[in-house]
Amino acid sequence: MNMDMNHMQTLGILAQVTHLSSCHAKQMFGKYDLKPGQAGILFVLNKEGELSQRELSRKMNLTPPTITSAIQKMEQLGYIRRKPDEKDQRILRLGITDKGKACIDDICRVGLAMEELVFRGMSMEETLLLKRLLVQIRDNLMEGQDPSVLLPPM
Repeated sequence: MNMDMNHMQTLGILAQVTHLSSCHAKQMFGKYDLKPGQAGILFVLNKEGELSQRELSRKMNLTPPTITSAIQKMEQLGYIRRKPDEKDQRILRLGITDKGKACIDDICRVGLAMEELVFRGMSMEETLLLKRLLVQIRDNLMEGQDPSVLLPPM
């Protein structure tokens, strides 16, 4: 896929990078029957402990309905569990199971492998500059917007 950079718009290249990295991530996380966004849910629950769906959605900048199907699938696969809140039985708390905890280290390795693949041939300075530029682009696009409407579903 070697194209003349002078004839391709920057956003076109960015779209290709996004698509290709998503394909690689799906393939690498497929071993666990998880999508990359679902791995993110495991990370948050592992770090934060039990959360309500509303708390989880806030931490991930997504609406509760956006993560509902991901949570249901992850519960069916045994990665997370729901239990009633001790103080308010109307609220369900999401927690990571032993199976979910067992794959956290492997998922970290997948993340590192993705970073190595994506940034191969780049210096640390180039990687940090790219990261800074991408954060600036993201911030520009999100300025004055509701993040839960703009960020993609998992």
